[in-house]
This record gives sequence, structure tokens and C-alpha cells, in this order.
Amino acid sequence: MKKYVISIIIFFIIILLAIGGYFMYSNIMNNKSNDMKSLQEKSLAEIDFLDTSITSMMNGLNNISYNNYRIVSEEVNVSNEQQGNSNESQSAEGSSTNEQSSIKSSNVTNNDILSGNNNKVNWDNLKSEVENMYDSWTTILIDLTTLNVNKENLLKFNSTLDQIVKDLDNEDKSSSLVHIADLYNLLTLYMQDFAADREETKIYNVKSNILYAYSFVETDEWNNVKTYVGNAKNEFSNILNNQVNNKNSIDEINKAYILINELEEDCNTQNKNVFYVNYRNLMQELENI
Repeated sequence: MKKYVISIIIFFIIILLAIGGYFMYSNIMNNKSNDMKSLQEKSLAEIDFLDTSITSMMNGLNNISYNNYRIVSEEVNVSNEQQGNSNESQSAEGSSTNEQSSIKSSNVTNNDILSGNNNKVNWDNLKSEVENMYDSWTTILIDLTTLNVNKENLLKFNSTLDQIVKDLDNEDKSSSLVHIADLYNLLTLYMQDFAADREETKIYNVKSNILYAYSFVETDEWNNVKTYVGNAKNEFSNILNNQVNNKNSIDEINKAYILINELEEDCNTQNKNVFYVNYRNLMQELENI
């Protein structure tokens, strides 16, 4: 009888340990799942940051902005004699000198593409943006590595940044455009490896093809431009055909599709400025999807 009671006690202890072990394992797995989900969300935000930075650099090479105006700063040389007219306390002896000094003046100007200057590039600003990406990339690299993103593609990001620095040092606009487009294309590859939202990944792929098309406009390689616009159109057709899952963005999707078709027509007319206008409007719509 005593052995029987002991056997029952041992049996219940085993059951309790099994149940406890199951709950511990479930909690560990749930915590890992939650940690992975948090890391994915963090990485998506990091990719979005790179998306904005890279697109800004591409636009900066042609002074394209989503705003209708921009603030231009310039240095204006003013003589002390001119300054003295507004300073009644200046001594007679001091007012006899006519030394030059400079002050900064800021003006608001139109930011229209058709009337703007696409050739004056702010190279220092672009270098600053690249440096910011260098600073951010170490953290982003660690996160994407944890998410098992292809290591070879991850290594290409830093080497592409290095090439862009050389392009900017040489003030080589056409080469800068192509290599920055290469940088953006890497984002698409990273998204394919870890992002659960396939539609969002398709949007990145559309934008990547549009940026490649935009980069080849600079050198009048219109056959390449047309090829990449066609690739973007094919990818976007999948999004267009899946509007059931994009009810909140139907208007933006339809507008973007119209603008992609406009870019396709621009490849035939080969008018750079008109292409840039439709490019800018398309990129704005893609941001809203």
C-alpha cells in the first residue's frame, strides 16, 4: 500500500513537472516571438529612415524637392559706410573708413522643376547625408544580421557607400546617381528577406526601378530609362490587381499607376524636365501608399 501511494505521488510530481515545463517553454517561445516581432518593427523603421535619406540624396542631385518653395542663403558684402547710415552713434572718425564685411541673407524662392536650376549641386550637403548613414549603419547592420538577412548583401551596403563618397569627392553627378540607386536597391533585397508585408516590399521594388530610371535620365540613356520604368509598371500591376487588400490607398494607387504611364510616355518624348516633374509626383504618391 505504501509503495502504491509513493507511485501515485511520483506520478503526480511528473505530471506537474511536465505541465510546468510546458508553460515555461511556451513563455520562452512567446518572449522570443515578441522579441523578434519588436526587432522586425524596429528594422522596418530603420529601413524607412534609409529610404528617406537615399531618396533625398537622389533628389538633391537635381535640386528636386516635394515642397513648392525653398530657402536660399547667400552672403552679401556690405561696406561699413552703409552700415553707418543705420547707426547714429558711430563716431565721425570711424565713419570715414570704408571696410567691407559680409552678412548672410536668406530668400524664399520657387522650387519649380521647370524653372529651376538642376545643375547646381550642393555636394557638401550630400556628403553630410552619407556621413549620417555611415553613423547609423552599424546599428542597422546588427539588427538585420539578427533577422538572418543575406550577409553578402549586407556587406554591399558599406562598400557602396564608399563608392558614393568617391563620386561625391569627384563631383561626378551621373556616377553618384547610379550608385545611390544601387544603395536603394539593397533595401529591396533586405525587405525580401525579413518583411512580412509583401505589398510593402513590392512598393520598395517599384521605387527602386523608378530611381534607376531617374538615374539614367542624366546621361540620356533613354533605353535604360524605359526598361526600368517598364519593370516598375509590371511590379505595380501586381499591387493594382490586389486593391482588395489596399482599400485605404485606392486613390493613391490609381494616381501612381497613371504617373508611371506618364513616365513611360516621357521615355518617348525624352524631355528631361517633364520626366522630373512626373517622377517627383510619382514618388510623392508612392510615399502615401
